[in-house]
Amino acid sequence: MKKWFTLSVFAALFLQAQAQQGYVLTGLNLMQNTATTRCDTTINLSFWAQTAANNAQSNYTTYTIVVAAFNFANQTTAVDTVVMTLGSCQLPVYSMFQVDCNNDGIIDSSLTNVPVPLIITGSGQTYTGTTQNNFYNFTGIEPGLYTLSIDPSWLAAHNYTVGNFQGAASLSAGSGAQTVIFTLHCGNGGGNPGPMCVQGQLYCDQNNDGQFNGNDTPLANAPVVVNYGNGSMVVYTNQQGNYTASYNGSVNGMAIVSLNANWMNQHGYTANMVMDTVMNMPCNAGAAPPIVSFPVHCGGNNGNPNCYSGFVFCDSNNNGIMDAGELPLVNAPVTLSANPQNNINSVIVYTDTTGHFTYCGALSNTNFVLANINANYLTSHGYTANFALVTISGNQTAMLPVNCGGGGGGNACADLWTTVTPWIGYFQNSTAYIRLNWGNYGPMPSGPFTMTLTFPAGVTVNTGSINTAGYTIAGNTITWNLSNMNSGYNANDIITFNVPGGIAAGTQHYFTSTITPNGNFQDCHQQNNAGSLLQIVGNSYDPNDKNVNKSDYYINSVYTSEQIEVGIVDVLSYTIRFQNTGNAPAQNIVVVDTLDPSLDWSTFSLVNSSHPVQVVNLGNGILHFEFNGIWLPDSTTNEPLSHGDFTYRIQENANNGLNSEITNTAHIFFDWNPAIVTNTTYNINTILEGLAELGSQVKLYPNPATSYFSLDAQAPFEYQLVDLSGRTVLKGSGNPMEKIALNTLLNGTYLLEVRVGNQRYTTKLLKQ
Repeated sequence: MKKWFTLSVFAALFLQAQAQQGYVLTGLNLMQNTATTRCDTTINLSFWAQTAANNAQSNYTTYTIVVAAFNFANQTTAVDTVVMTLGSCQLPVYSMFQVDCNNDGIIDSSLTNVPVPLIITGSGQTYTGTTQNNFYNFTGIEPGLYTLSIDPSWLAAHNYTVGNFQGAASLSAGSGAQTVIFTLHCGNGGGNPGPMCVQGQLYCDQNNDGQFNGNDTPLANAPVVVNYGNGSMVVYTNQQGNYTASYNGSVNGMAIVSLNANWMNQHGYTANMVMDTVMNMPCNAGAAPPIVSFPVHCGGNNGNPNCYSGFVFCDSNNNGIMDAGELPLVNAPVTLSANPQNNINSVIVYTDTTGHFTYCGALSNTNFVLANINANYLTSHGYTANFALVTISGNQTAMLPVNCGGGGGGNACADLWTTVTPWIGYFQNSTAYIRLNWGNYGPMPSGPFTMTLTFPAGVTVNTGSINTAGYTIAGNTITWNLSNMNSGYNANDIITFNVPGGIAAGTQHYFTSTITPNGNFQDCHQQNNAGSLLQIVGNSYDPNDKNVNKSDYYINSVYTSEQIEVGIVDVLSYTIRFQNTGNAPAQNIVVVDTLDPSLDWSTFSLVNSSHPVQVVNLGNGILHFEFNGIWLPDSTTNEPLSHGDFTYRIQENANNGLNSEITNTAHIFFDWNPAIVTNTTYNINTILEGLAELGSQVKLYPNPATSYFSLDAQAPFEYQLVDLSGRTVLKGSGNPMEKIALNTLLNGTYLLEVRVGNQRYTTKLLKQ
């Protein structure tokens, strides 16, 4: 293969001058320099010189060209040298296009994902390209500074003019990505497109007369959607409920003004009219623009929704007030009800990491609610409430004190937890990112503890990515022996692993974690002491997805996920991930998750969340995970911080039969946009080989058990009971029929192993 290079005009002129004096070309050498320079061809072209194939380069490389000429008359030689750099520049451009139709300094709308033709000029060259998702990369261009503009023909066709430009005045090729913002103004004249306006008001229509009067209340920050021609925009009402929309349209055209359906549903509002069509009216026509107002049915509170909030905490001094040093209770379920006697109009909210809860939903039309803490939560943690019911008035904050034990309301126990969550896609012959999460939700510091992370065979860990010190690695397990950990603590470590090549697509890789207390203290909730993550080799990255993993047992050393053992109450762990892949921050994110009827809704427990979240249980299995004021960056601006996730655990129903299925799907709302629907998770109850009900030789009953269980074997046996972290908590031996006490064990799921002679039997035992 040959590659053609060129010499400079300067070298050509040199040869021409020498030829006039009797010189002729006798030598031409092309030498590669040791250092590369710019990303461009630095000299103009004049004539060709052919070089050998081994000089062909695809990267940017600098060459020295030596030209020699000889005069046979006087036997003298003239030599000249020029330098040439081979290659081409790139200029990636991120472009934002915002429209201020009437040039009043207020942005009316944005052109999102609209292909816009761009032009760059400079270095005596002109290059063009059309944006896709507000991005275009100019490639193969000359070096130097360039001026960016929008194709004038496109502007004329859409009747736009460029108002101002934010970004560098000149863009430098080869110096990385550039970000620019164009503000466009709308033209006007005749029947051509121009700035059109529509305005109106949103209010709670108390007397349902369709007029704003009397006790009617304006609705602020309400989104109004305007569809015009091929465009669409959203404007928000001010404190008086008024809005004005300015858009680019034709005088004879039409626009559709409507209420945002998601906003209506989330607030529980209804309206007799949710959409209207108007004739376009120029903003400067001298007459008032068309008015489209929406009277809304807001309920009994006439659009002034009440919010109810409070703190749940360990009341050490028993004074009913959350004093300094008194510890908050995290993920405590609080029932709010307008009528607790018959559980009408009630919801369950969960406290955050500060012990705080707040709710502004369907009960907001009442003047007060009654609050109490879920009795099962108190019992499982060994707590008692210092109250029966607490009355919370609208827009007030209440105190919900709890006696956490330890004498006089002191701290009784710790609550260690761990999960493993995914990061991005998982492929062979690549680097995988795995996030290990852990912490302590209990009111008592945990003391020393051991944490492990086990990764798949054949996968190797990059030890340089481990930020948590004090670890050892044995086989495919990383172990940390850590010291005292404060209450209310949470941490994570993103660890990278090398996934080898040659793995078949669809291979299941499991990452599992455990956390085990070592000190003389009580871990009051052991069902969250193990975590797991299933990664499917070859899966592409879905930024908004849901997965379910079981973290409680292996079958013949192979972890199972979809199939669960019939007759055993399994604990399922769900992780939901979301990412803002738009072009602006997401102010609020709400995830709506409707639980399968085959799940025991009362056992829901939030394990961890990447951002502060308010969980609201609306009843009928409907959960709202509300990330209010999250301001999640978009992936274009800050890809690492554009991610979020949360994990919760929940038990299946005890009476689920053979082949009963459990499915789950989440809906993710970014601000008031339509829902992003995740994949659907799947589990099925079946008979798993290696986990039969102790076979025909040994009978176990009852299961679930409370204070004891019985083993009926045909010969003497040995047994051991192992918790979810792998720790043996009970062992011994017995005769053919034995009754074994469980009084010393906490409620939860255990693995029971029984040996009768040379036979080994394994099953799960649930203590309630």
